[in-house]
Amino acid sequence: MNCILRDGRKEEARDFAILVNHAGTGPNNKGLDYVGWSQESNEGEGPFDYGCRIIESMDGQYSYHNIRALEVDGKLVGMALCFEAFKRTEADMNLIPEEFRIFKELTNTIPGSFYLDSLAIFPEFRGKGYGQTLLEDCIQKARSQSYSAVYLIAFIENNAGVALYQKNDFYEVLRKPSNKHAIMPYFGDVVLYKKDI
Repeated sequence: MNCILRDGRKEEARDFAILVNHAGTGPNNKGLDYVGWSQESNEGEGPFDYGCRIIESMDGQYSYHNIRALEVDGKLVGMALCFEAFKRTEADMNLIPEEFRIFKELTNTIPGSFYLDSLAIFPEFRGKGYGQTLLEDCIQKARSQSYSAVYLIAFIENNAGVALYQKNDFYEVLRKPSNKHAIMPYFGDVVLYKKDI
């Protein structure tokens, strides 16, 4: 088995859009990004078309430049999307749909920090340790850029994700009750986790 960790490529933008959406999917929804992209897309453009367009861009946090890819035997199996968190102004927050504000309220507490926004493995490749591989790579990337910690957000009910993060010494720093909006993948608390490095 040939495992390669590498930077994301522009031509993989559609696959990355699908993976980013997987990261925000749970038993209650089609994916947070799918919903958000559906609201933002242009007429005649599907949600994954919009997501693909955002990821293909050279600018913005969701650019492929901020994605690390895991390839196994020549196949893309997963990705991690990381970037530096920034503080949104009150005016910025008012432009964000109410159902998504909970996540931005949490990241507003860590401006300038290394933030793991999305970590996802295609369903057919799960359970093989690839999430651990990508998480370790993400931590190493933060360390190599002289950050002192890695932050991420997870729903407390995301048992597999939370178990992975806790196994890697992430700990809870802030918790907010879910807004229980119909688009949410889970309805339990949303937690900001931190790992000191």
